[in-house]
Amino acid sequence: MTYLTPLARSLRAAAHDDAQVRDEVAMENLRRLRLGALLALPVFGGASLWMLQGALGGDALGPWQRAVGMTHLSAMGLALLLGCLGHVALQRAPTGRLGRALPVLAALLMLLLGIALTAFYQWVTPKFTPLVLTAVGVALVFYLRPPVSAALFAVAALAGFVALPLTQPDPALLTSGRVSVLVIPLMSLVFSVLSWRKNTVNILLSRSLAQANATLAAKQVELERLASHDGLTGLCNRGEFMRRADHELLRALRHKYSTAFILLDLDHFKRVNDHYGHPTGDAVLRHVSALLASGVRASDVVARLGGEEFVVLLPHTDLESALRCAEKLRLRVQAHPLITDAGPLPSTVSMGVVEVPPRSRADVAAAYAAIDRALYRAKSAGRNRVKAGTLDEDCGPTEPARLAA
Repeated sequence: MTYLTPLARSLRAAAHDDAQVRDEVAMENLRRLRLGALLALPVFGGASLWMLQGALGGDALGPWQRAVGMTHLSAMGLALLLGCLGHVALQRAPTGRLGRALPVLAALLMLLLGIALTAFYQWVTPKFTPLVLTAVGVALVFYLRPPVSAALFAVAALAGFVALPLTQPDPALLTSGRVSVLVIPLMSLVFSVLSWRKNTVNILLSRSLAQANATLAAKQVELERLASHDGLTGLCNRGEFMRRADHELLRALRHKYSTAFILLDLDHFKRVNDHYGHPTGDAVLRHVSALLASGVRASDVVARLGGEEFVVLLPHTDLESALRCAEKLRLRVQAHPLITDAGPLPSTVSMGVVEVPPRSRADVAAAYAAIDRALYRAKSAGRNRVKAGTLDEDCGPTEPARLAA
């Protein structure tokens, strides 16, 4: 019993692996059956033609040649039929009953062909070349589940054991031949099981490798997203916003259109963290982020610069349109408080807006300096309001360093 438990565990694991690869094996067997049938047609056809021509000579080997030639001719017809059925099954239902049964039937017919030719060969020679070729061919060409393979080779051994006395009268050669028809299928069964197991392991390893590659690719995408997006809100982070804004200003300069920026800051956000705790403060940031992202166009870019400070890039937008957008966002945040267990938690924002006009060579840092000054005026005027700024009057030599910091 001590040895049976690991053996039973191994058999259950092998059966589980076999069930996982059954569909892939069925399709591969059909492809091999179709290709094997095409290759077998000229081989069987040429062998039958050669043997049947020799049978017409009238010599002593005529009956033997006729029997072997007709066997090859029958095998050619069966190969053609099985190849056509395999092609149909592969196109329509490769994992259906017919698709699974055809390779097994082809393997059985190959083994019986080997037994028949070996029995005919006993008339003139005690060699077992046909049985060796067909048994090894079945083991290497088709991926057969070990129970099925064992049953097929057992049938072949039994058929050979019964067929040999029909053509081999010598008792000594008959005894030797019966040993051969038992040993050859047994050896081929070992090859078949090893081939099946190797193919099963290869399929499972390939599948695991594909899954690992897919997981790695997904993690790579996630890492790239985290590198360019804020982890808390999912908005673009400072670096990604700088990259997109730089690109947009260059394109606006080339095509001569206005670009606007909105800088906004949550009013009295420190009180939220101090009174409700940082988890609630994080929830407020996520809530406001969602309101901002859903309140702008698909072409606009909303980013979190850090803390409670957000910025919006508005391509193809002049100052008047940007002010309307900012006012809409301000009212949107004010009208949609965060719902908490303690009740609604309202939020307001102060905003600064600036336009980078056509033909302006102002960069992102210059635009940020302008909206930062405008935001400061909005807070000084009482918060929860929008103030406009201009590049000329608001740009300062020391302000641009804040955005890149």
